[in-house]
Amino acid sequence: MTTLMLINAIEKEELRIAIVRDGILDEFYIETATKEERVGNIYLGIVENVEPSLQACFVNFGAEKNGFLPISEIHPEYYSVKHTGPLGYKGFPPIDKVIKKGQPLLVQVTKEMPGHKGPQLTTYISIASRYVVLMPGGPKGISKKIEDERERRRLKKIMEELKVPEGIGYILRTAAYKQSKREILKDLNRLLRLWNKIKREAVKKRPPALLHKEQDICLRVIRDYFTTDIAEIWVDEIETYYEVKNYMKIISPRHQKRVKLFKGDIPIFAYFGIEQEIENIYNNRVPLPSGGYIVIQPTEALIAIDVNSGSAKLSKD
Repeated sequence: MTTLMLINAIEKEELRIAIVRDGILDEFYIETATKEERVGNIYLGIVENVEPSLQACFVNFGAEKNGFLPISEIHPEYYSVKHTGPLGYKGFPPIDKVIKKGQPLLVQVTKEMPGHKGPQLTTYISIASRYVVLMPGGPKGISKKIEDERERRRLKKIMEELKVPEGIGYILRTAAYKQSKREILKDLNRLLRLWNKIKREAVKKRPPALLHKEQDICLRVIRDYFTTDIAEIWVDEIETYYEVKNYMKIISPRHQKRVKLFKGDIPIFAYFGIEQEIENIYNNRVPLPSGGYIVIQPTEALIAIDVNSGSAKLSKD
């Protein structure tokens, strides 16, 4: 099986990335210049409203719409007082007893919401790198996708020897499989330096303020999805090509030569025969092998799926 990563960055308004396996589109990612990507960003926010009926608060983090922060996503270290009274829904204290209007909070955007709603937030910060996800105040573990018990024991021993600072949780990612202690240490130290920088900025700045911006989609997809199975990474724009090349030099120097500049006369996705597949993604009508079809219609409240038999015929044995 031949796997390629194709990066279409020649149009400044839109960056598209495709992962192609044996000529078939397997994964597709897109980011547009007109819509700011905030998922993963870390902000110093300030509580604007506390809603006891929702067991949530709304946080001003500097955007047009305040973010939504439920009690389940608030780490106990942010409680304004130690709660000793009865617990509420799902074992959490009443939010108005532990969170106050005007209280500053370190928050991260986890999900953009449709329509006019603000994004969902969490105070359980996670910062990802190639081999490690750093989770201050969180648990410690190894990706479940690493199933080899001997390898899991080896990685656990490495992390014990590295003596991760008190109160810092982590997840070793799938990419850490068979990686050396030295490479994991380099990755961990980069994340710890970044986290310390974020904390320093949080002390210096007044809310609301952006403290850390997540990598753009190009580097993020490479960080999260590049494996040795990917034979080549083709990029159709020179600046992005060098950006990817330099990033690969950091996260996987042995595979830097797999990054190649596409110089074809026709668009990169058309050259590799996947442009039509991508167009089909946006078609709300999906044909079925039986001759029928389904119609997918997203709305703000739900996604409606209508199944139509079309010209499909049923036959008896």
